[in-house]
Order: sequence, then C-alpha cells, then structure tokens
Amino acid sequence: MIRLTALLFTAALLASPLAAESAAPGPLPDGSHNTEPGLPSGAPERGEIDHEALRRRSLDVLERQFGAFDSAAAGLAEVAAAHCTGEVSEDALKAQFAATWLAWAPLDSYQFGPIQTTGAALTVNFWPDKKNFVGRGLRALLELPPEQQSDPSVVAGASAAAQGLPALEMLLYTDLPLCPAVVGISGYMAGLSHEVYQQWFGADGWADLARTAGPDNPIYRTAEEFTKTLYTAVDFGLVRVAEARLGRPLGTYEHSFPTRAEAWRSGLTDQIIHAQLRGLEDLIEFGFAGDVRDPDRAWILQIFGQAHDRLDAIGTTISEAVEDPATRFRVESLQDKIAYLRSEFARTVGPELGVDTGFSAADGD
Repeated sequence: MIRLTALLFTAALLASPLAAESAAPGPLPDGSHNTEPGLPSGAPERGEIDHEALRRRSLDVLERQFGAFDSAAAGLAEVAAAHCTGEVSEDALKAQFAATWLAWAPLDSYQFGPIQTTGAALTVNFWPDKKNFVGRGLRALLELPPEQQSDPSVVAGASAAAQGLPALEMLLYTDLPLCPAVVGISGYMAGLSHEVYQQWFGADGWADLARTAGPDNPIYRTAEEFTKTLYTAVDFGLVRVAEARLGRPLGTYEHSFPTRAEAWRSGLTDQIIHAQLRGLEDLIEFGFAGDVRDPDRAWILQIFGQAHDRLDAIGTTISEAVEDPATRFRVESLQDKIAYLRSEFARTVGPELGVDTGFSAADGD
C-alpha cells in the first residue's frame, strides 16, 4: 500500500501542468569549451569528435528515459488493478495514466531499435488514428467475456489499436465500461514496456550493439553511425511535433480539426509536446555535451526554451486553440518556432558532429 501511495503522489506531480519556462541564457562567449568531467578535451569543430564518449553519455540519457516509462507503465497496471477492486479512485487512475503518457512522450522520437522491433511504436501510441481503429478495436475487446478483457495475454492477441494509451484514454474519458478492460490493457502495456527496456539495456541488448560498433556489427559498423542515428531521432522528434502534433489539428485556416489533436479527450496534448521536447533537450544537453560547442549548445537550448514559452502562451489546449482565430495564430507561431529550431539544429549541431540525417521514420509519412 505504501508503494501504491507513492505511485499516486508521483503521478499527480507528473500530470500537473508544466510551469512556464523562461528562455535559456544566451550563447556563451565564442570559443568556450565544456570542462565537465568525462567530456573530451579536444575542442569541437577540429575533427576531434569523440563518438564513443557521446555514445556513453547518450545511452545514460536513454536508459533514464526508457526506465521512467517502464516504471510508470508498471505503476499504471498496479493502479488500474487497485481501481477495479475499489481501492483507489478514478481520479488517481487518470493521474497515473497521464504520468505514463508523459513518460512515453520522449521515447516517441526513438523509433528505431527495440521500439521498432517489438512494435511498441504502433501499439503503445496508435496515433494518428485516421479511421477510428482504436474505437473499433476497443469495442471488439469489450465484447469478450470479462475474464478475457482483464487478461494481458488476450489483449496481446487483440488489435494493436486496442493495446495502448489511446485505447486507455477512450475508456477513461468516454462512457465505455472501464473495468475490467483497463486491467488487461495496462497489464499488457506494462509487460511491453519492460520488454522494450530489457531489449535496450539487458544483456546483448541494443545498447551493447551500439557499444560494440565495428566491421562485424550487423547494425553499427562505426561509432559515428550511432551518433547519426541519435541525430536523426532528434530531427524526427521535431518533425513529429511540428507536422503531426500541431499540423494535424491546425488543418487549414478554413477548416481546423480539433479532434485530430493527440490525447484531446484527456487534455494532455500540450503536456505531451512539452515532455517530448524536454526529452530531446536532455539528449542534446547531456548526451551531445562536449562534442557541440557550448555557445551553439546554449543557443539550441535557448530556442527550446522559447518553444516552451510559446506553448504556454497559447493559454488553452491545442484542440480548443485551433478553433478560435484569436488563439489559432499562437499555435501557428509555435509551429514556426519548432521549424526554426529544426533548421538551427541542422545548421549548428549537424556539422559539429560530422553527421546529417539518415533515414527517418517520418520519411514515409
């Protein structure tokens, strides 16, 4: 019971609206260099990029982020089971659900490796859902006997659209019966999140593939290739925010589409964007640290701060804002800022790392 109480308290904190962020400090004097322990001593832009050090730092960031989702999903399964036995309230369940979606948001950028091979990119967040596959898959699941609805192994054989966060949101924020399907779906997702974490950081996992880059490696023949993968992931994450999370509900000036906004029922759209951007910031600040000149790293982080400020300045949810001309322009302004961030990232960070974008999950959209 103590652990459950702690989960609920943590969920409440994570699900609360993010405070407005002030812009990051301006660029440091040109030529300064990061002297944090463990960072390479050679100045960037001199052909002395330490891809192995960048890999080590970046894997630390990714392990924290994947671990956070694994923990949040496990907590959601526990809270869902407790709710369906009357031990915790629906509000507590909604709070843990929100915390889990926000923990997933940074991982949305990393659609390679175990997220791709396990199908987690599709099942955890089946979105965009242009043909209401979530609703149809969920209704098929709800037609099963109760004992099957609550069984994660049965959910595993159901439609991918009924296995993740959008399906849980539909259960929580419509008049569909919540229990026992919420137990089965959250239990399945907890198992999947742990599988993804283990395939990344367990023995002989994807992290070990990155650490052993070389001629005999089936994925990364050089350490630089993993750097390129991470760089491409940052670019993809920014594309997802600008084109999908903002562009889809914006539609056109004549016709917006508020219900195309991600997580519009729960009102989490804006917090998800904050969380995904913060995940990318962590990778740039702590993973790429030392191999990107401090003035340029500070400049990119400053633009991230400006994007957060513009998101906060919208003053309402994305789904509501796109319907009102008085607030729609603020969503468009945020979209412009994300596009500028992407171009500045390519202009400053790519050349210093000696890479450009490779094949991206966004290329097929």
